[in-house]
Amino acid sequence: MPPKQKTEREVPYPGTPEGEVFHYTPDEAARFLPWSSLQLRRKAYAREIPHNDGAKRVTFTGRDIREISGMTAVRPLAETVQRRSA
Repeated sequence: MPPKQKTEREVPYPGTPEGEVFHYTPDEAARFLPWSSLQLRRKAYAREIPHNDGAKRVTFTGRDIREISGMTAVRPLAETVQRRSA
């Protein structure tokens, strides 16, 4: 028997209308985030990041990916200092 070939599906970008509700696997989501698919799964199991858990499979929508990306953003120091002094 020939080995099974893993076919890649077409994945929209998270910021597009199609990507907004598309369910990305951890492997697919890792392309857009600063963590590996294993780290994404671990963070999801620990409930540290937004995700979907339908059918006991961790997936991420485009909204989740954008929210996670925002969580990792570092604001400029000048902006942070201004907030503290206000």
